[in-house]
Amino acid sequence: MRLLPVVSLIAIAMSVTACSDPKAASEKNFKVAMQSYLDGAYPKCYFVDNFPKTADYYGGADERYAQLQALSKAGMLSAKEIERKELKDLFSSTPKTFVKTSFDLTDEGRKAYKADATKNYRGGSIGGFCFGKATVKAVTQFSEPGDLFGQRVSRVNYEYTVSDLPKWATTPDMLAASKQLKIDAESAVTPIKALQAAVLTNNGWVHESQFQK
Repeated sequence: MRLLPVVSLIAIAMSVTACSDPKAASEKNFKVAMQSYLDGAYPKCYFVDNFPKTADYYGGADERYAQLQALSKAGMLSAKEIERKELKDLFSSTPKTFVKTSFDLTDEGRKAYKADATKNYRGGSIGGFCFGKATVKAVTQFSEPGDLFGQRVSRVNYEYTVSDLPKWATTPDMLAASKQLKIDAESAVTPIKALQAAVLTNNGWVHESQFQK
């Protein structure tokens, strides 16, 4: 049996050690760090609001009203028109149509709704429709680690996709109502590109948002 040269054995040992070292600047370690971050970022709350609620619409582009209408068409909300009237427009001879609508969760909406999706500035709970799972597909590039404010930091370019989107959330109306939802829904074909920082800790690399100062 032919024995490998000592130099080759040392090189192999160093390579294995580097691959298993969580503190090494490697695609594997950065992929783990970015995936840990995404696991906390998803399910994502695309539509956040408390219900029942009343919304006023004065015509034209109104992103929030469009989202409520899309959720209504998707069967997540019920919509009841309370008032409709024509308003004079100071800048046009054509009057504006004012509509007041009441929105509330349907039975299906309650199943998909998370009552404590986020907090307002007073610490109160705000509900929302939250879903999706993100998966890192590749770390495409990372910078040589450098010192920043006393920490070892690397800038990481990576790509990820989003899955587990409910069927009702991928209708044309829903995708038109949320730019982020549309991007996530199309990520299976066009992976999402991200550039974020990783910070070296005593346990290895973590996403910048997970570093406890």
